[in-house]
Amino acid sequence: MSESTVGLHPLTYVRHQHGWSMEGLARLLTLAAQRRGLRMSPGRDRIYKWEHRRAAPGADYQMLLADVLSIDQADVLRTGWPWWLPAYDAPRPLTAEGTRAALTEVLVALEHPDRRKFLALTGGVLTGFALDWATVEPERLTGALHGRRVDSILLAWLESRTDELRALTNASGPECAVLVHALLRTSVQLTRTGVYDEPTGRRLLKVVAASSQCAGWLHFDQGEHARAQHHWHAALHAAHSADDRDLGAGVLSDLAYSATWLREPASAVTIIEHALSRSRSPAVSSLLNVRRARALAVLGDHSATERALGAAETDLGRALPGTTPAWVSWMSPADLHVDAGRCRLDLGRPAAAEDALSEGLGLLAPDRARTRSVVLTYRAEAALLRHDLATAAAHTRKAFDLARTTQASRCIELAEATVDRFAAHRSHAVVAELYEYAGR
Repeated sequence: MSESTVGLHPLTYVRHQHGWSMEGLARLLTLAAQRRGLRMSPGRDRIYKWEHRRAAPGADYQMLLADVLSIDQADVLRTGWPWWLPAYDAPRPLTAEGTRAALTEVLVALEHPDRRKFLALTGGVLTGFALDWATVEPERLTGALHGRRVDSILLAWLESRTDELRALTNASGPECAVLVHALLRTSVQLTRTGVYDEPTGRRLLKVVAASSQCAGWLHFDQGEHARAQHHWHAALHAAHSADDRDLGAGVLSDLAYSATWLREPASAVTIIEHALSRSRSPAVSSLLNVRRARALAVLGDHSATERALGAAETDLGRALPGTTPAWVSWMSPADLHVDAGRCRLDLGRPAAAEDALSEGLGLLAPDRARTRSVVLTYRAEAALLRHDLATAAAHTRKAFDLARTTQASRCIELAEATVDRFAAHRSHAVVAELYEYAGR
């Protein structure tokens, strides 16, 4: 998707995807009506009004559009106009209507995971979304006019389960997916159908945001980047509506991390700058600065990277016990050292990288197997740059073992990519053993 398409109405984008003019789409709708035995013949003017938001198509015309686009009629009824159209995945506006649409889309995706593939959001789109988050104030919350009142005991239970599941996914991600999705589904449904006052609604939306953020990481670890972004998009909407700026900043940092991973580090830097403008917790600011350092290192900016790492260390030192949000409580000196090591690798300083990575690995909690696997691949890369094949091969084997136990595609693929770095030394005995171990 090019940035020039972002402002288009979804129906306009769909037409462009298929190469249809307005007249051409009108002819296809007429044929669809004939197949259903209906006397309907829309012209160009009607389609023009739909695309320029002067009017939404009636139920019959939406039915015909769905026929033309091979979309299940149930999706049309469930999602509503224009969100059911298979257009580009652009962020929904940070309004009450946009948030309802974003959460509905997540609910549909949970119930129908194979409905359609999502497209990854471009860096330009994400930076615009981050700017909106930093400048748009949340609207007043209202619950449904009819339905069951949200039970306070149930809400407290959902909040406690959110924190527990976040901790569990660090060690048993794939096994926890069903539980995370069930929590997300329940909390979204309550926001749509429950009766609640504004404080209760904000608590409920924080559960939605946290569980959707957690689900995003589960998809990210399996290499499903577009689906991860889709969940983080919904999480940001929920956090914004709940007026939890720190949680929203954390979700933006996830989107920025994803952008760096997908080779858009400049967009990541801009996203994080917007997030920093509204964050409040020192631990959250530390996380943001670490991820800013990672993006700056990929861009090759030595001095800015070191400044960001220094700010992250200072911020973490200001975090007081009991004041750090639960979702970022994992942030520790170990993470600072690990990310500093990765930054120095990207900046071509393998010796300094190894010092930081070794210290970070020593401080890392034993249950963080995925992070440990990733760090071992970094240490292998640093050893290779120092021409220490034996040490590099040993680190890679350990990374493989851990990656396989986590079942995280991201970790397994990173370990496999590390093996590829040994290609020029394949005739060496320790490298030959590594290739045999990796099944190459």
